[in-house]
Amino acid sequence: MKKVFIIFVSYFIAIAANAQQARLKITGIVLDEQNKPLDFVTVTLINTDKSTFTDALGLFNFTLLNTADTKNINIKVAMVGKLSIDTVIPIAQALKRIIFQLKNLNLNLKEVQVSALRNNKGQSNSSVLFNRQAIEQAQAFILTDFLNNLPGKLSSPLDLQAPKNLTLRSTVTGNAALNNSLGTAIIIDGLAQSNNANMQNKNLGSFGLGGSLISDSKNRVDYDVTFGGLDLREIPADNIESIEVISGVAPAQYSDLTDGAVIIKRQAGKTDFQFNTRINSGSTNFSLTKGYQLNKKVGFLNFNFNYLMSNNDPRDNMKKYSRLTGGLMHTKYFFGNIKNTFSIDFSEKFDDAKQDPDDGRDLMTYSKNRKITLANRTSVEIDKGFLKRISLNIGADFGAHESYAQWYLNGNPKPMANKDTTGVYEGFYIPGTYTAKDHIVGKPKNFNGNLSFSSQFNTSGITHFLSYGTNLSISSNKGQGVLFDPEYPRFSNQGFKNERPYNFQLIPNLVNAGFYAEDRFNLKLLRRDLNFTAGVRYDLQNGFGNLQPRLNTNYNITNNVKFNMAFGIATKAPTLAYRYPGATYFDIPLINYYTGDSRNSLLLVYTHKYTPDNSKLKPSQSNQFETGFSYDGKFLNASVYGYIKKNKNGFNTQTNYLALSVPEYNYTIVAPNAKPSYYPTGNYVEKTGLSFSEVTNNTSSKNRGIELFVSTKKIKPIQTSLSFNSSLARSIFHNVGTTIKAARDEDINAGKKAWYGVYKSTGEDMTSLMSKLNTDTHIPKLGLVVSLYFDLVWLKNDITLENMQYPIAYLDKYANYYPIDSFDPNNTDYGHLSMSADLNKQAKLPFMYGNLSMRISKELKKKIRFSVNAYNIFNLKAQYFDDITKQSYNYINPINIGAELSIKF
Repeated sequence: MKKVFIIFVSYFIAIAANAQQARLKITGIVLDEQNKPLDFVTVTLINTDKSTFTDALGLFNFTLLNTADTKNINIKVAMVGKLSIDTVIPIAQALKRIIFQLKNLNLNLKEVQVSALRNNKGQSNSSVLFNRQAIEQAQAFILTDFLNNLPGKLSSPLDLQAPKNLTLRSTVTGNAALNNSLGTAIIIDGLAQSNNANMQNKNLGSFGLGGSLISDSKNRVDYDVTFGGLDLREIPADNIESIEVISGVAPAQYSDLTDGAVIIKRQAGKTDFQFNTRINSGSTNFSLTKGYQLNKKVGFLNFNFNYLMSNNDPRDNMKKYSRLTGGLMHTKYFFGNIKNTFSIDFSEKFDDAKQDPDDGRDLMTYSKNRKITLANRTSVEIDKGFLKRISLNIGADFGAHESYAQWYLNGNPKPMANKDTTGVYEGFYIPGTYTAKDHIVGKPKNFNGNLSFSSQFNTSGITHFLSYGTNLSISSNKGQGVLFDPEYPRFSNQGFKNERPYNFQLIPNLVNAGFYAEDRFNLKLLRRDLNFTAGVRYDLQNGFGNLQPRLNTNYNITNNVKFNMAFGIATKAPTLAYRYPGATYFDIPLINYYTGDSRNSLLLVYTHKYTPDNSKLKPSQSNQFETGFSYDGKFLNASVYGYIKKNKNGFNTQTNYLALSVPEYNYTIVAPNAKPSYYPTGNYVEKTGLSFSEVTNNTSSKNRGIELFVSTKKIKPIQTSLSFNSSLARSIFHNVGTTIKAARDEDINAGKKAWYGVYKSTGEDMTSLMSKLNTDTHIPKLGLVVSLYFDLVWLKNDITLENMQYPIAYLDKYANYYPIDSFDPNNTDYGHLSMSADLNKQAKLPFMYGNLSMRISKELKKKIRFSVNAYNIFNLKAQYFDDITKQSYNYINPINIGAELSIKF
């Protein structure tokens, strides 16, 4: 390690020594439509990691190293509420003062970008960008409304009654999809938004991954996203400036992800008041945003307010989702080269299924989330020597989660135990008629900080733009935890298991740390640019160190055509819910003598406490390779990419079995109407079927696909631009290892040797082919945009890979392992373990189908915009009745209409 440190330091000393050489001075001015100077405009030299902002006179300047290859510069000028300029300027012209004029964003501009574009200048080869124009046209209630435009995603009607997760480059479902969404990072203003501290689930050992969330049994939805990514319903869209989606290989600076990232930048600067109101079926949304330019010494202040309310059925108002968010952002520039932004954000969610007075079960479910986020971002531009920029981002969020469900039960009295230690003791009986309750209270906290540096140096005529830094995240949850009341259990004595209260305050913090270095440079190959972004990061997650090389490279075959290639390894740490799932309790009745009167009844229980140790739980990992071509012309932009992404060590629960010998007790009636006395017999009894779920790294998937992206500039005679994307994807998902299933009780009681069968784990093979064609007709003089969205699903297959007809091994009552080389159904030891032979069951889309949606936006006097959108405008139906399963399938939802009014003042 010492040698590595010496080499590392020597490297930086060497490149710093080469930093002193001839420099070029680039200057310019930025004006508005009235030719007045604009201050605090962000000016960026693309692919150099150099950025600055204009002064009170609208002036800016850069200093560049002078190399033989410096012939052109790619410069971007951006300001909130203005149409950005992204242009390439010859170096001879750049040495003179460059003049830029920024126009206000409105529908009267000659060119309006409505659809998402493949961003060849993004942070990844396969980045997709939604700019402010596209965001304003989307009429978005939540972030998902944008992301449905990505390749492989279908347009869908607004549905706010269930959590929304995002998956990228995968067709997997179930627990595999949870791992994908958990590994998709959401990064807002340079800070990752974490779900690591979410613990809104019941005991994993008792209920497994699929049954541990508190659910609304009437509406058949889960309310929490404990094991997946963030709920995208909680991220409003109105104050977002841009969204960049990285579905491929992310830069080395981003940590704790496996399946891509969504990079969100919010508005920071002077803007008009903007009021938006939207309505769609039973959903209503109001928002207000404003950016103030205070006096020169104070800076800018942005605020946002957003309220969303959605009824599942406005006729009865029994199921409702509501969300309230607000925030303040203050931006200040110091000394001409320091920018500091402090923000405070508040959000509250309430997902509620009310008690129906006409339903005798007294069903009621709700989920409440409240969060306050504090963040500070500081960047210092240094235009001298080796070091060019220092950035420090620090953020912390403090949440309050509460999940609750109740259900009226009417049955027989139940035996119950409540001790939290292993041993023999007397239990008690509870009435069979009561209102059962599930209740979890969490207080998640997340701290996230990163320190980064940018440098520029030259070696042998090659200019390097080096970035390097470190990050630290701490997650904790100090809530009351699982508030289990043994008097009102929702489930009792299932598999001899019962819950216990679980105090989250006793759980240690989760700490992840890492550092990275990344170099961007280009070489000349056959007189063409070969561009590299090569980096490596090292993360320490749950005690495991992971080295993650990442590379994005492209070669200019011609002035318009690029060949792209990328490779990267990325990891995601286990969350608190996976790391500390709580103990599992087995309550085995030794004597169950119930007379009808609990005072003279006897319940003697042996409790076995199993505490899992997940300290060896590895981070999940993805290895991704992608390659393809992109074309950037004056009229047409196109790209085609192929990718292979292998995910391993995914988080899941696996069923295991205990072999327990419990003491045998007997009892004696001492007197009428008196509790009997009891005594041990000295014997022990073997108990069967004691199963529990354990968190493991037992899932993997292989994802392969091809993505095609084509877009045109406006076709002037018809004032229309086109965009088309298509995605062919195949995902093969496996539960790694084996699955253990208990034999039937009658076989065990018959004295057969095999108590448990060991089977190969199952998997799925899913293939989909779908396309999206968008047309945007824009008439500037009318301030009118008409957009059509056509989705076409060509193919969708789901093959269940069943390998569980015959066991490959068995366990006896002592959990001894016996392999089976060739299964013999007549074997008296294990022949009873064979299962049904439903091999390779296939669910295949019976036909291809399409769906057409539309959006119309009209702007009045550049200040008022009215929009109407319609999903499935022809109310097409794609229905299929399966004669074998006797089930009916509907692939398209009915017509859905929404509207938006936006006013700037």
